[in-house]
Amino acid sequence: MTTKTLFDEPGPRARRRHAVIEIICIAALALGAYTAYQVLEAHGEFSAAAWKPFTQWGLWALLGEGLANNLRAAAAGMALSLLFGSLLAFGLLSRRKTVRIACRVFTDVFASVPLLLLLYFTSLVLPSYGLKLSDFWFLVIALTLFSSAVVGDLLRSGIKAIPSGQTEAAHALGFSGIRTMQLVLLPQALRSMSPALVSQMVILFKGTALAFVLGGYLELLRSATVIGTYYSRSLLQAQIVAALGFMTVNIALGLLATAMERREQRRNFTAPAAPRAAEATAELTPR
Repeated sequence: MTTKTLFDEPGPRARRRHAVIEIICIAALALGAYTAYQVLEAHGEFSAAAWKPFTQWGLWALLGEGLANNLRAAAAGMALSLLFGSLLAFGLLSRRKTVRIACRVFTDVFASVPLLLLLYFTSLVLPSYGLKLSDFWFLVIALTLFSSAVVGDLLRSGIKAIPSGQTEAAHALGFSGIRTMQLVLLPQALRSMSPALVSQMVILFKGTALAFVLGGYLELLRSATVIGTYYSRSLLQAQIVAALGFMTVNIALGLLATAMERREQRRNFTAPAAPRAAEATAELTPR
């Protein structure tokens, strides 16, 4: 199997130049890391006293509760995004022009608006119209508005990538347009776009940290800030622990997306072999 690249293979001089650039970058990073270490060490950030509060189980329980709240909000936002994103994908592929235009406007608007602005809208504007909800639901609504637009476009792309023969076969079997979407096209689009959907889950999970501006929702960043406020000597340490929590979940989701993408590639690579095997079996079968 050959691999095509966007650029020509570098020659000897280019490889030497790239090696020099890599050495310079590594040296610069090492110097920056050493300088940061010296500054932090001078302020006693690596001392045992700065990390001593984390020997208490209550602090880890508080951080765990904050992380659980982040995951809960991200999961709720993703579940609602899949629901409304599926409806949005149907609208984007509708035969009615007015429906397509309305869904496209919704997608372009909410995919372009920053999540923080949507969070301010749900937490400040909606209560002025009498909608009294908890900060959790203000966060989930903002996540859903932002993510539904992205998920809808992803599913639309997945449905458009399915061969048209499957739609024609479903119609030949008497399926309506809605049933064809529901039973034939949407399941395949969800499966083929599952790596991208998991990546969107990563974006939602990181977006839950914006709930810090609400003040009333105890997520991981606020838990670390509360610890840093009570133990002023350990503010940086609490933020580092919170960052490690975010990194652990995001790396795990990234590995899951990679594994799902590889499985989908293997499935697509082996799928054409089935008809060929069936044809070979038919040729060998006595008549």
